[in-house]
Amino acid sequence: MLDREYVTLQEGDEAQAWIAPGLGGWLLRYRRRLPGQGWVDALHYSQAIVERYPREMHMGNPILFPLVSFNHLPDKDHHYEWQGRRYEMPQHGFARRSKWMVLDATPTSLTMELADGDHTRSQYPFAFSHRLTYRLLDGRLLWDQEIENRSSESLPFSTGFHPYFPLPLTPKGRREECFVAIPDSRRLTMHGRGEHFSAKPFPAQNWSVQEDVSGTLFFGDLKPREALLVDPISELEVALNWENAAPYRFLAVWSKAVDEPSYCLEPWTALSNAFTRVKDHELILLEPGKTFSAAFSLELRPLA
Repeated sequence: MLDREYVTLQEGDEAQAWIAPGLGGWLLRYRRRLPGQGWVDALHYSQAIVERYPREMHMGNPILFPLVSFNHLPDKDHHYEWQGRRYEMPQHGFARRSKWMVLDATPTSLTMELADGDHTRSQYPFAFSHRLTYRLLDGRLLWDQEIENRSSESLPFSTGFHPYFPLPLTPKGRREECFVAIPDSRRLTMHGRGEHFSAKPFPAQNWSVQEDVSGTLFFGDLKPREALLVDPISELEVALNWENAAPYRFLAVWSKAVDEPSYCLEPWTALSNAFTRVKDHELILLEPGKTFSAAFSLELRPLA
């Protein structure tokens, strides 16, 4: 149902999601009713933060496009250069601060679109359509992403998602006991302002959320493409899976501080400063008329 600017998806009495197309296509909430637990939120939610939009978006699942993180030129931050011209672009792009249009809605799904217009072309001189479909299925939240190049030239972009997970997952949990299960991957270290990155193997392990990640951890080539946030006291975990999103090669791990009520596991197609590091082949160059596709799943579930 439509509620002010929110669309509410409801799967019986099992799962619910709130989306705000008018607030940057923002996925505000995904929660699930679990035996012995009642309704549990899998994303950090705060109505006070919603009221501070767009100044603050530290909750839910904001959309990152047409770049993730920042881009840096030698004498200018938050700028990029393309075909000899410079453009200003805010951190994580403009999608999360743009109004999305609802194309289709059912009780359990929503399709929305962001297309180019006067509000995008001064920052990003390309014609595009970016569509997202969120849907509830068997208690999980699934979403599909499609980006179509409507320009006559290649469409350069990076994209990603920025989910904020609550810590702990329930009031009985303890933040200091929670951890992230990170699979075999490579840990990447940024040098300078993203001029280059170095890599070393990172064997699968449980990463304590009490470790300071305010400077952001970067991982690449995860096998499988999945990260688990585990709350052992609450006996719950949140599984974020992007096995069906092959271009999403990277995971950014971030939390503002070790006492924050949220923790971010962010699948990205590129690392910071990708428009400047074109030679590293992270930036996606989508051919005219082609469509980029990716699919994700998010599931709150009891520990096995």
